[in-house]
Amino acid sequence: KTAVLTGKDVGGTCVNRGCVPSKALLAAAGRVREMQDSTHLKSFGISVNGVQFDRQSVANHASQLANKVKLNLESSLKAQGCDIIDSKGSITSKPHEVFIESENKVITASNIILAPGSVPFVPRGVTVDEKTVFTSDGGLKLEFIPQYAAIIGSGYIGLEFSDVYTALGTEVTLIEAADILMPGFDPDIRRLAERLLIKPRPIDFRTGVFASEVTPGIPGVKPVTIKMIDAKTKQHVETLEVDACLVATGRAPNTQGLGLDKASIETDRGFIVVDEHMQVLTKKEGGS
Repeated sequence: KTAVLTGKDVGGTCVNRGCVPSKALLAAAGRVREMQDSTHLKSFGISVNGVQFDRQSVANHASQLANKVKLNLESSLKAQGCDIIDSKGSITSKPHEVFIESENKVITASNIILAPGSVPFVPRGVTVDEKTVFTSDGGLKLEFIPQYAAIIGSGYIGLEFSDVYTALGTEVTLIEAADILMPGFDPDIRRLAERLLIKPRPIDFRTGVFASEVTPGIPGVKPVTIKMIDAKTKQHVETLEVDACLVATGRAPNTQGLGLDKASIETDRGFIVVDEHMQVLTKKEGGS
């Protein structure tokens, strides 16, 4: 018998705030970009007189697809005989015990799998309001289309959102702490991505700088301000004013509130330390 504590979030990050809705936005934005490419369409004997899109309908498309996948996944789990518990859970100081928050009760299990996923990482100095300064969680809601946006981080999340925004009419500046864009990418993939996803688009970039201070604005009233410092000297180099700022600086373990300290489970910067069998290590066992 298996029970899944969902935290009211069946599918986790990928289904609800990651792969599924982001690819839906990319698909919609890609259609807009294709229809705007008059030269390409002309080669097929097709001409269009302007391309229009409804922002809210594009956003709804992404959320509706995510909800559909979520419901299908939940139905699949139930069909396999899993008990779905719509609550957050945490482990206790006693082995094999799990505390169910919403029901204020404890259940027992022979084995417990910890799979809490991740949350957006927000660097110090960055104030997120999820309106004008937002993580990927807020960005997926597409609450408005900024005329000029900055994206902090040039990894896959930053690239995906730059592709969506530029297709919908936004100019983008990428801010990267490393000396090159996409520093974690394979060199061949990085060169290809730069040639196809950056150079043809209204995208400029700053490399070798940290966004040391980001202050939210008010749409149409007050800009977002981004103070940047040199990554090596830490000296101020520039202040940008933009309509919106996406913080795409990676993900962090979603392990707070799991009760790891109660069970003396070893962690490293929030990551759960495990052995070669993926079993957790406790401080008593000498985890590091």
